[in-house]
Formats: sequence, C-alpha cells, structure tokens
Amino acid sequence: MARSALYVVALVVAAIALQAPTQASFTYTEEDLASDDSMWALYERWAAHHEVVREHGEKARRFPIFKNNARRNHDKYGNKGKSAINIFGDMTYEEVITVATGLRESDQDEQCSK
Repeated sequence: MARSALYVVALVVAAIALQAPTQASFTYTEEDLASDDSMWALYERWAAHHEVVREHGEKARRFPIFKNNARRNHDKYGNKGKSAINIFGDMTYEEVITVATGLRESDQDEQCSK
C-alpha cells in the first residue's frame, strides 16, 4: 500500500478513535460539564481511569482541550445516553493523527501537498 494510502487509513482510524465511544471509554453525565470545578474533577477521574499521568503544568495546558472534547462529544452523543471519552480525551485532532500515523506535522503537510 502506498504511503499516501496508509496516511488516509490512519486519518480515518484517528477520526473514529476520537469520536466513537468504546468499552474502554470513560462515561460521564451532563452534571460533570456544569462548571470548571466539575470539569476538573471529571478530567482527574478520566486521567485515573485511563492511567494518564501528566505534570500539573501539562494538565493545565491540556484541560481546555479536554473540556472542548468532552462538550463536543456530549453534544454529539449525550442525547443517546452515550457520553463517553476515550484515551485521546485531552489530545487535539492533530495529536491523535500524529500518534496514529507516527508522522510529525511537517511529514503530514508534505504528504498532503503530494
């Protein structure tokens, strides 16, 4: 399979991983999204559930990403009672693609321009 085809497959896998709740996902309720304090508690529970260890400064940097992902996921799945967030909960879409493909952003840009 050509490298560009592998890149497309990895993008699809990353998109599915970011959006689809799975058995390994951490579930939450609308009450968890009510305030920054409840969101921080949710972030701490999520990190413990997935055994994600981050220094306090890194947590503070990633917390807004986590909040956005949790709210977006709740908006998409919450009405179906499936609000859940997986191991990628505090990562951006671009970071998930990098993890899934092993490519750095500069490699991705190069592949897209071909």
